[in-house]
Amino acid sequence: MTKQKVLRGRDLDPAHKRDLVLYLVSWAKFLRETEGPPVKYISLHNEGEDWFRWTQAGLTDRASHDYNMFWPPEQVVEFIKLVTDELKAAGLADVSVTPGEPSNWYRFDTWGYADAIADDAEALRVMGIITSHGFYNGTYGRWFGEHKSAGIDKLREKRRDLHAWVTSTSWSQMDAKNIKEHHGNIYTAKVNGIIPWAGIQRPSKWVGGDPNPGSAFTVHEDGTYEVRRGYYFYKQVTRAGQPGMAVARTMAMDSEIAVLGFASNGTKNPDAFVVVNIGKDKKVNVRVHGCNAKSFTAFRTTEDGKDRYTGVGEFTVSEGAVFYECLAGSVTTFFARK
Repeated sequence: MTKQKVLRGRDLDPAHKRDLVLYLVSWAKFLRETEGPPVKYISLHNEGEDWFRWTQAGLTDRASHDYNMFWPPEQVVEFIKLVTDELKAAGLADVSVTPGEPSNWYRFDTWGYADAIADDAEALRVMGIITSHGFYNGTYGRWFGEHKSAGIDKLREKRRDLHAWVTSTSWSQMDAKNIKEHHGNIYTAKVNGIIPWAGIQRPSKWVGGDPNPGSAFTVHEDGTYEVRRGYYFYKQVTRAGQPGMAVARTMAMDSEIAVLGFASNGTKNPDAFVVVNIGKDKKVNVRVHGCNAKSFTAFRTTEDGKDRYTGVGEFTVSEGAVFYECLAGSVTTFFARK
């Protein structure tokens, strides 16, 4: 369907525009009616904003690149509307379209995608949710990508109901800094949900090797599997922040400490907060507001491997605060006791 007429060509051939729309819709229909998954959204592309991945002639120069083509902002806007109309015609009106998945939230905004959608009232009206990868790189250069909410903010200003999902984000070194990245996606990018890069990996199946080798589980070629350190760090935040809970306001007067808070919000889940320490051992005093619990039960994971979501006791709330000796490279989750 590309002008280049080769596998992984860069540019969509306008003559095949409708063919591509029908392909996307038929794939969703097949998944719903034959395979069974409850498909709710179609994402238009996977890092299709990254036009550097093709040569000047529009050809890929690396065999490990994803199956993709270049998706400029104008094309994303057009396809949000075209695919939505065809979904309705196919009896899939309950399936909606996302704007695809740029490499990070910085590109979603700065590279023009959020503005293009915001400027098109119809695309904005029919879009299902906002999606992007949430990979972080704070160093200026080719791969710079900060946790930037500006694009999400622009769209929510016009549609307050819009949710935003991170559809892939790195496991980093499967360490405390990885949970700091989750903090950035939640509190800086302001997302509602996070789906990490493949939680379970079979490394031999990656062409040229997995570029993001962290995971929760690794499957080996002899049929055995390994539960990796990333699982235990990830468990710290996923046990605390459950569906239906609300993200609570937090702050920390130390840039090596991050706090994530989750309010029960009418669910059966207890109020919880997570303390991340990417620095050396520290003594912290966590003041708690809006929760009447007199104590919290805590679980901890450490980079040295000594604690893997290990219970570390009960902590009493004294004068509205919890005192805690926070180990270097650790993430600790505190659950309110009823």
